[in-house]
Amino acid sequence: MKIIGIELKKITIGRFFPREGKVELDILFNDGSDKEIFKVVYASEPESAAGNILNDLRKLEKSIHKGNESDFIVDNVVNIVIKEEDKVVKEISQFIQKVKNKMDDITNKNVAEGYLDLVRNLKSLKIEF
Repeated sequence: MKIIGIELKKITIGRFFPREGKVELDILFNDGSDKEIFKVVYASEPESAAGNILNDLRKLEKSIHKGNESDFIVDNVVNIVIKEEDKVVKEISQFIQKVKNKMDDITNKNVAEGYLDLVRNLKSLKIEF
């Protein structure tokens, strides 16, 4: 059995689609070496989006660390452990909710004045663990 530890480092905003309610997140994590993935999530469902991010990280790590097929089932098992998982899920969902609120502000803006400031504020959001 292999045990792989994942530690999330930082999540930043990539592209965003306010009309569709989607945002691309740049997720930096460490599993022994620093890696980065991009994930598009629906901002209207922050809790499920946070869970999906961690599930996708687990699937990615399992596919990376899947070893040689052994005769023993225990040798083929890869256990993925996320550091402080409950805290991470809560922080990611709060971050996505904040992103959704900023996207709503952009969508509801009906005058040009201050529009670029709203976009810059959204693009500058990040969360570090």
